[in-house]
Amino acid sequence: MLTADGQLAGSPSVLFDAVALILVPEQAEKLARDAAAVEFVMDAYAHLKAIGHNDGAKALLDRAGVEPDEGTGPRESLPELTTRRFWDREAKIRDLA
Repeated sequence: MLTADGQLAGSPSVLFDAVALILVPEQAEKLARDAAAVEFVMDAYAHLKAIGHNDGAKALLDRAGVEPDEGTGPRESLPELTTRRFWDREAKIRDLA
């Protein structure tokens, strides 16, 4: 088990190169009702970061508006995803015109 080194309200996603969401469905549903958790995931997605997750994280990903792309995927793929940003995502989340 990992020891927590921060809290959602005090550790913005900008501090991390990537995000891993390893949750049981019940916890994901609870976090999907927590504004800080939803904002954390939304910001990570908007900052074009890799988001590794398991199937249990679906409720939180859905609430945060995360759409599957090459930068989101199973937690097993996270190590190779963390080396870059996913610039193709930017056009989906911002008006670039």
